[in-house]
Amino acid sequence: MVNKKHRVLCIVLCLMLALSALVVGTSAASAVAGDTVYVKLNNGWSQVYIYAWTEGVGNNAQWPGIKMTKVTDDVYSYTYSKDFDMVIFNNGSGGNGNQTADLTYTGNGGNGRIYNLATGTWSNYADAPTNPTTSTSPTTATQPSTGSSGDGVTVYLKNEAGWTTVKCYMWNSSNDSNANWPGENMTAIGDGVYMYTSSKAYKNCIFNGGSDSNKTADLTTMDGYIYNNKTNQWEVYDTSPLQIKSFGADPSTGVYTDTDVTLSTLAVNTKTGATVSYKFSVTNSAGVTSVLSNFSDINSLIWTPTTAGDYTITFDYKDTDGNTNQRTTTVSVIDDSNIVKPIIKGVTPADLNPVKVNSAATVSVKAGGGKIGTNLLFYKYVVVDPNGVKNTPYYTLSNTYKFTPTVVGTYKVSVYVQGSDNSTVNKTYSYNAIDGELPTTSPRPTVEQPTTVKPFVKGDANHNGMLDIDDVTYIQKSMADFTGYDVLVSECDMDDDGSITIMDCTIIQKILAGYAL
Repeated sequence: MVNKKHRVLCIVLCLMLALSALVVGTSAASAVAGDTVYVKLNNGWSQVYIYAWTEGVGNNAQWPGIKMTKVTDDVYSYTYSKDFDMVIFNNGSGGNGNQTADLTYTGNGGNGRIYNLATGTWSNYADAPTNPTTSTSPTTATQPSTGSSGDGVTVYLKNEAGWTTVKCYMWNSSNDSNANWPGENMTAIGDGVYMYTSSKAYKNCIFNGGSDSNKTADLTTMDGYIYNNKTNQWEVYDTSPLQIKSFGADPSTGVYTDTDVTLSTLAVNTKTGATVSYKFSVTNSAGVTSVLSNFSDINSLIWTPTTAGDYTITFDYKDTDGNTNQRTTTVSVIDDSNIVKPIIKGVTPADLNPVKVNSAATVSVKAGGGKIGTNLLFYKYVVVDPNGVKNTPYYTLSNTYKFTPTVVGTYKVSVYVQGSDNSTVNKTYSYNAIDGELPTTSPRPTVEQPTTVKPFVKGDANHNGMLDIDDVTYIQKSMADFTGYDVLVSECDMDDDGSITIMDCTIIQKILAGYAL
């Protein structure tokens, strides 16, 4: 905790150090100038600052310190300008819940370690850039090129924001930059991608459109990576014929033990249209790897971690032309045994699954938390049918609820979970009521039993387990605002333009006709 007493103590210690310097000298700092520290912002804060100091020597800035730089969606960085022993991460203020304890940071040879705010643990940051070297383009499908000679760095920009001018400004300090602001022009290399190679290594960069109004935040330079100025994220620059279009875990943060996590991905062969197979693996913090699903056409499944810790999810790809590729992401799983706030971990049937008209459907909820008072959890279920008719809900101790759909269409079921202290959490799930037999589904796999999966076919708008002409009709009815025909962009956006249009229907028709896309 940094306060006036802390600063007074620093002054006293500074005087003591000056008097004893001739006798004992000074000790080595835990982190040295040039080291980069990372933070995983996954504890609910909207921003993160770093306050670093050495007792009796000084600090990096007045409290609360320096605002850290966004690297990816939930990772932030800071590069030390001088040596410091101690560090506090905070959200711009002090006090319980707003700052960490006093921490030590030992560095990692300049390549960086990451502090997980949710779990309160340090680990090596696998995606931290190493000492940068020259590159002209990625050399493999899985990793960006680092080159073999020279001292510069190469970065790429995907200009999805539509800037008319594209520049890159790089710097190490106020008097060490690649050019005067706004930097140097980037070179267009096709498909909206721009490239820039610096003459020397720079730790920081800003992509911009030639003005202060069109620019990114201050970024940590990622040699060989591509930055999307619309999504504001670094990605591996992939020029392989087997390109990864999407991958990830949902949820990716705030994951507690026994939470259902959907792992999904999509890859395509952009040259010959070869068939792609997918493999899912998970590695725990002890380094033990389990295969959730071996190579198959399944590109989405549910993983349910049962033990707290940091996990690495590996997505492997191969196609019938012999091309391979790989991506990884990390998920931190938190023990909920002492959590006060109620938590919804999953529901069966899973969201978007079909249910049968005129047959009882049972909704079963997995919940946790609520560890206060009587430690009881209370449940309420609000069901809205395709015509907007709602049931009369009441709280109950039962984590299951039955309802009978009477018409074809989408039913919305809102699940409320309340703790004994009246704190409440809720989620809404959608079920498509169909007239006919339900498609068979496989049990959801866990790390301990990684044998079966829940399949999903992109474009399967009516969720019958396959892609057919009925999906085209379903999407067209959704576009025409027919009641009960809800389509998710994440499931049916075939051309990945962020919206559902008639072009998505055309792509499905081409797939059914056997055209190679």
